[in-house]
Amino acid sequence: MLDALDRLTVDWSDLPKARAQTREILLALSEDKAALRELLERSREEEDLFDKCEHHRLLDKLVIYDALDRGFRIRVHVSTDDHRDRPHDHRFSFTSLIMRGSYRHVRHQLVGRPEDIPDDVQDDFDARDSDLRVEPRFVTREVAGNCYTLHHSEIHTTFTTPNTVSLFLRGPAEKERSIITERETGRVWWRFGEDKEKAERRVSKRISKQYFDELTQRLQGMEVL
Repeated sequence: MLDALDRLTVDWSDLPKARAQTREILLALSEDKAALRELLERSREEEDLFDKCEHHRLLDKLVIYDALDRGFRIRVHVSTDDHRDRPHDHRFSFTSLIMRGSYRHVRHQLVGRPEDIPDDVQDDFDARDSDLRVEPRFVTREVAGNCYTLHHSEIHTTFTTPNTVSLFLRGPAEKERSIITERETGRVWWRFGEDKEKAERRVSKRISKQYFDELTQRLQGMEVL
């Protein structure tokens, strides 16, 4: 399994081919618990990987393989108990495989002019007095075993059940920022890559080795590993 990862190159300009490639590799990795355990152990010990692991309000992200020079990075996502209606896009295209749990997946269309949001907004911008909004297009139910690929231009929301676990394979960033909206409050903000993030945000999402170990133990308890 690890040899296959070391040989893999993904070209996201051909999305159907990338979808097939990434689905195959994620399915194989999900069935190889020994390889997953080894990758997680490597992530804990290799600082360049560990520094990319993050805790967010809605989920934890553990980076277990990084080869953006060959077109991909792999993360393990573990959902929290918190849920927000936050339609958003990503700076990159990606493929996600649900290993455990489920979620309601809503895809949206953006109405209005996102360029009207000030360029430096990394926290929030009240869009309730503007014409900027997102409208649902269709809804699916993603359950364990489902795998889908999303282009970086698409806006979506995931409402996860607690302890939902996914393997997430992303491509290189194809734009500088992504848009985050929050339907409940009307807030809108930009999300930037690490090189353009505010220092306090980078610090706030870092995790400790102890927290990493607790997540790994939870994954073992859920028989993901």
